[in-house]
Amino acid sequence: MTLDRECWWKDLPRNNKKFMQTLEVETYRTIAKEASQRGATVQELLRAVIIPEWLTENRKKWSK
Repeated sequence: MTLDRECWWKDLPRNNKKFMQTLEVETYRTIAKEASQRGATVQELLRAVIIPEWLTENRKKWSK
């Protein structure tokens, strides 16, 4: 991946999708505190822990 700030996204696989998430302030603070305690950013915690755990816990509800 290049470090050129204007075209860094060109090296991403084309099947990636972006989304925007809005959080209430208190929710963000809770996630930010947890991320900090783990030595991670909010984005890393969401991507690597929170979203996968949520999917695992809720997948059964959708498979009916």
